Amino acid sequence: MPAIRLGHPIFFYNIPFQIEERQILREMRIPKKASLAELGEPAMEKAISTAIEEGYRMIEGKGVYRTLEITGMEERKVLAKETSTLFQGEKMVKLLKHCDYASLIVATIGPKIENEVDRLTGPEPAHAYFLERVGAWMADYMGIWLDRMLEREIVRAGYQRTYRFGVGYGDWPLSSQTEVMALTEAHQIGISLNEAYIMIPRLSVSAVIGWQRPGTEQKSNPEAETDT
Repeated sequence: MPAIRLGHPIFFYNIPFQIEERQILREMRIPKKASLAELGEPAMEKAISTAIEEGYRMIEGKGVYRTLEITGMEERKVLAKETSTLFQGEKMVKLLKHCDYASLIVATIGPKIENEVDRLTGPEPAHAYFLERVGAWMADYMGIWLDRMLEREIVRAGYQRTYRFGVGYGDWPLSSQTEVMALTEAHQIGISLNEAYIMIPRLSVSAVIGWQRPGTEQKSNPEAETDT
């Protein structure tokens, strides 16, 4: 059984990606179309296609995860070797109650798209909207990519992964971002926090995934696959 990598963050740079038209349309709340060609609206098709092309030039996918060792449980808190204050709330206890480890993940597409969106919001609001939808989905994509890399490690070690639980979701306070950023050393992939604990760049995601012991079944909770 391979050794579990504890004690330091694992960084990923230049994450490979492909921008899927179907996913961008879902992000725009157009779920029944699988491609831009199915829209039947040439002007919108061209506008979204342009945003996707710009996305390829601007996205710089980066990510990091760090695995922490769980040492105990309290009524509304999960204790880890590295921190006794991070994992708070009843939902967190439910998530990690059958876990020996928990991995923090943080991912970003960098600042270029959101800087361009901010620049275009006044003079070209439609283009700004399409570009931001591309960026929003691709930030999620980076989190999913990191999630899958981590899942391979979890399975190789003989564990099952829990669902991904986003910082700020449910009763896990958004202020927990401070510890998440510190423990993952997220500044090394260019992420910081503002005074409201929102990540900068804002097109970034953060979450925790538990390493669940075999034989302890946990129902999936897609609603918790929410990142901030």
